Amino acid sequence: MTNQIDELIARGEIGGRTVRILETGDVDCHSYPVAPLPLGHVRVRTVSSAISPGTEMTYIGAGATNPYLHKRWDPDLRVFAAGKSSVEYPIVFGYRAAGEVAESTTRAVPVGTRVYGKWRHTELVALPADVALDQRIPDGLSFDDAVDLAQMAPIGMNAIAYAGEELRGTPTVVFGAGPVGLIVAQLAAASGASAVHVVDRLASRLEIAKTCRLDTLLSADGVDVARELKLRLGAEAVAVVFECSGSTRALHEAIRTVRRRGRVVAVGFYQGEAAGLFLGDEFHHNGVEIRSAQIGNIHPAWSIALLRARVIEIALAGRVALGSLPRVMFPVEKAADAFAAMRKPDTVLQAALAY
Repeated sequence: MTNQIDELIARGEIGGRTVRILETGDVDCHSYPVAPLPLGHVRVRTVSSAISPGTEMTYIGAGATNPYLHKRWDPDLRVFAAGKSSVEYPIVFGYRAAGEVAESTTRAVPVGTRVYGKWRHTELVALPADVALDQRIPDGLSFDDAVDLAQMAPIGMNAIAYAGEELRGTPTVVFGAGPVGLIVAQLAAASGASAVHVVDRLASRLEIAKTCRLDTLLSADGVDVARELKLRLGAEAVAVVFECSGSTRALHEAIRTVRRRGRVVAVGFYQGEAAGLFLGDEFHHNGVEIRSAQIGNIHPAWSIALLRARVIEIALAGRVALGSLPRVMFPVEKAADAFAAMRKPDTVLQAALAY
């Protein structure tokens, strides 16, 4: 047990059955002690947590690619530098969770209150009472919906914020029909896009997109996606394109798809060197703008609270599917199997853990 883990236990951030990423790149489930609950806090028993299909998977396996594993982040200069890794093993991760208050030190948040949050894959977590109050699950939304309210859906809404007013009244394109792409696409439709076209290389994922009333295009071998979309929609029709797959080849195709002086909103987490990205082509000749919508880079006109509130409003109006997007559920003790399932994107869109 590392000092870092000791600190997490002491603060109540992990407790009971907890998923760990080991130095070998393997995943296991380990039971940690539960610290006393401080005054002004509540203890939440997790009902479900879902695996992040992007960031979290970059820590998994012998060839894990997350830059924090190979470089040191300098928070003052905001640059990565050579040196000792910024993370320690075992890693306890996760940011998609929902649960029920099992113990409370305040009447303001009684036992049984349903809450969402971005806590780790852990059975028991302590939250300040004011945080639990702010993150109550609204009536009308399920635990499955709520898993995405803290972080995943705000990621999508932040992307919409960076798209700007150019999105409204025009068709848009979303590259990547994973969970992030499907959420972004639905939020784009709810935010005024005249049509939303989703591109993916997996036909099974495009079938899911169709159930969300989205147009689709299969990125098959031999298909010039950008040319097909421009022939279909018009060369100057698409003002904003979202890249949600984390593929630099898809980022290049997004640049090719957007109109001259258009905007590409980069949502994916790009790993390693930028294979397949040719910045001397359409990016240079069409004056394309690329905006990073990473959730640590919240749009200046928004806040995480506003992003969450807007998503909740759209979800309650029935205009975005969250928990109803397909998920395969695993008991937390089988976390290794859940992470292994995420390596089969043609058959598994999402994997989640039950406690």
